[in-house]
Amino acid sequence: MLVTRKAEYAVSALVDLALYGNGGRRVPSRDIARRQGIPENLVVQLLGPMRRAGWVEASRGRRGGVTLIRDPASITVRDVLEMFEGPLGVTRCLVSEGVCENQPHCPLRGVWARAQARLLEVLEGTTIADLARARSLLGP
Repeated sequence: MLVTRKAEYAVSALVDLALYGNGGRRVPSRDIARRQGIPENLVVQLLGPMRRAGWVEASRGRRGGVTLIRDPASITVRDVLEMFEGPLGVTRCLVSEGVCENQPHCPLRGVWARAQARLLEVLEGTTIADLARARSLLGP
């Protein structure tokens, strides 16, 4: 499983908002783009699904910008990745039934299931707030 750059950018944008656009503060999308090294037009594209999920609010105009309206401690990395990638899995047979005729007697299925469980445990156990805290400890 490879995480796309778009999903990585979504995590970075949310971390930026946790640091600079929390508590009602509005952050221009161009500032998020500049600080995180994301193309500005892509930041705008990422905000749509985040807005529909109820994570951010965005407004246009002179006093416009983006603000994080959901507690960053309640948004996991898994939430973000699945929003942009769909269901996560180390192999197709763990995400969709019937994609492999060997599924009922595959010797690797248990290995893949354990690997996926650990991966999901890490992604579910890491929040945007955790990443923002780690980022703030690292400095500018």
